[in-house]
Amino acid sequence: MKTASKKSAAAKIVTCSIVALVLVGAAAIMGVSEVSEKSSFLSKAFVFFISAVIVVQVVPGIMLMGAMLKGVCSMAGKKSPVTVAANRK
Repeated sequence: MKTASKKSAAAKIVTCSIVALVLVGAAAIMGVSEVSEKSSFLSKAFVFFISAVIVVQVVPGIMLMGAMLKGVCSMAGKKSPVTVAANRK
């Protein structure tokens, strides 16, 4: 039985990927914003925090979109129970 402290390699890869995506996305959004070089550290930290919040909201949305597409694609290959029952008659 697996313990809580031992994670599979796939879980570690996914966790590291999500953390990297949040950091890169937050840095990218912060780079686009109009924060001047003369502004204080706290204003830059605030913009980075808001950027990280935006990216954290995007990650589950992308995962949900992938799950929906996977479900739609898997349904296209299967016959529905109604079609199978109609073919028996």
